[in-house]
Amino acid sequence: MASPIAAFFDLDGTLALRNEPPATVDVDAMRNFRARGNYLFLCTGRSTGYLYPAVLDIGFDGIIAGAGAYVSLGDRLIYRTCISEDILAAIQQTFEQSDATLIMETEEHMVQLASPTATKLVPSYPRICTAAEWREQYPNEITSKLTVYGNLPPSIVPYIKGHLDIIQHPHYAEIVPKGCSKSDGIRKILAELNLPREQTMGFGDSMNDYDMLQYVAIGVAMGNADEPVKAIADRITAPYDQGGVAQILHEYMEKV
Repeated sequence: MASPIAAFFDLDGTLALRNEPPATVDVDAMRNFRARGNYLFLCTGRSTGYLYPAVLDIGFDGIIAGAGAYVSLGDRLIYRTCISEDILAAIQQTFEQSDATLIMETEEHMVQLASPTATKLVPSYPRICTAAEWREQYPNEITSKLTVYGNLPPSIVPYIKGHLDIIQHPHYAEIVPKGCSKSDGIRKILAELNLPREQTMGFGDSMNDYDMLQYVAIGVAMGNADEPVKAIADRITAPYDQGGVAQILHEYMEKV
């Protein structure tokens, strides 16, 4: 029997998009891959509060969420960090006067802080306008990461870089606890499983997948991936909505 492979899958732009269910061909291939003794892990920038049943029901052996801020193996939480309340409050206060929208991605909810002048809103997320409202309405939330729609206010950028990490995308930015990354979450999983990097593959499409695809033995970029991600990938497959995940998994299963 071949040595087991641990496969790590981004969500948005890799398995699905806009909370849609993944393609049946991909789900079937992933379950078949796992049934052969391999491991499946969801490895997403989304916090756990933004995951949904159509993806979770695929059947994963663990989850890396919040771009590495939350790591579970089976039913066991093996790592968790968050953005502290004092740092979060300082950032929120800047966004009270900004045209950009700040989204708190917590382990339970997605909440947007947007001033009356902000234009990039997410209709489905609860909206607050001040840091005080956050403290009153969400006093016990564990904030895994932040997302910013619109331009980061220049005055807060040095503060953020001093305390947190920024992942810049073409039209938005993710802000994560210092040192968090998908590849670091993978390291933690592999240490628990006692598996080497040589027995890993990863699938992704955006800049928060860059370090993951560099770290795993076989890094697969989706056909719809950002160009810098494609440039460092070992393989480029079909787009997420054309069975790209299934294509690579079927190739692997035919060889072993």
